[in-house]
Parts: sequence; C-alpha cells; structure tokens
Amino acid sequence: MSESVKMIADQQPQLADQFRQAMRELAAAVHVITTGDVNQRSGLTATAVCSLSMEPASILVCVNKSASAMPLLEKSGQFCVNILGQQQSSVADVFAGRTGCEAHERFEEAGSWTPAWDGVEMLDGALANVVCDLTSAVESGTHVICIGQVKEVRLASGSAPLIYSRQGYDTLLSTAQTSAAV
Repeated sequence: MSESVKMIADQQPQLADQFRQAMRELAAAVHVITTGDVNQRSGLTATAVCSLSMEPASILVCVNKSASAMPLLEKSGQFCVNILGQQQSSVADVFAGRTGCEAHERFEEAGSWTPAWDGVEMLDGALANVVCDLTSAVESGTHVICIGQVKEVRLASGSAPLIYSRQGYDTLLSTAQTSAAV
C-alpha cells in the first residue's frame, strides 16, 4: 500500500465523523415517503428529497438500501412524498422507527391516511402530497437515488414546514421569529 493510500485510509474514520457532524448543520424539510398499492404499504421518514425538473415534473428521494420500504418501492414502482408540517413530528418519529412499532404498524400508529387513485397512501393534513411513478433508481454508496415523475399533487394550506437540524425538529417559523427577536 502506498504511503498516500495509507494516509487516506487512516483518515477515513475521522472524515466520516466530521462529515456526519457537518451534515447535522444542514437543516432540511422532513417528509414521510410512502409506497405500495392497495394490497401492501410501507413508509419511511426522509430529509434527502428535492425537486428535480419541471418538464417533466420530477422529484428525487434518497433512500437507504437497507430501509424496510425499499423492496416494496422497487416492486410497486410508485411512491408519495408527504411534506410534513410543524405539528407532524410524531408522524416523522413513527416512520423513522423511533417509537418501537414494527414497520407494518406505522400507518395505524400515526396519522390519518387516504389512498391515491392507485393505492399509495397520502398523509391527511400534510402540507403537500406528491405522488410519483418511479422512473429511475441509481445506487450510490449506502443509498438509492429514486427519481419519480409526478402524477398527482394534493396541496393543503396551513402550518410552517417541519425542519430537521442538529438531531432535532424545528420550523422555519420559529427560526424566523428567533431572528426577528435578535
């Protein structure tokens, strides 16, 4: 092993820890990604979500390959991005697996759900529900980048979005109020 390769290998644990700490500073909106059909459903909490294209309307979601919902997402070929509001942190916790309930119990444990026309679940009261057909899945490291073409959107008015940062929940509203008070 060359000296430079050995130095890089020796730095990897430190680099991984520094990267993890840096990403804790990256505030992100919280979403529950649901998948399935009329016969089976699954879901998970995610922050790695963003719009991709307006033509065609597309979105991307990064999902850990080991997530219990991943096999069903690939099988069903569809998912819904449920954008959470500030009052929905308990839904985020359930779908993140923090409450101890099994993956198949999550829909009964938190939230009220309405199936889209093809069966994938939309969270009632979410700021928005974006139902997509999975058009591409690209593996990268521990995750799969899932690209979906939007086929249905449901909007709701209401609260500020739920934000995750520094290992806890926040909202843009409380951040704005804090900034205004300074």
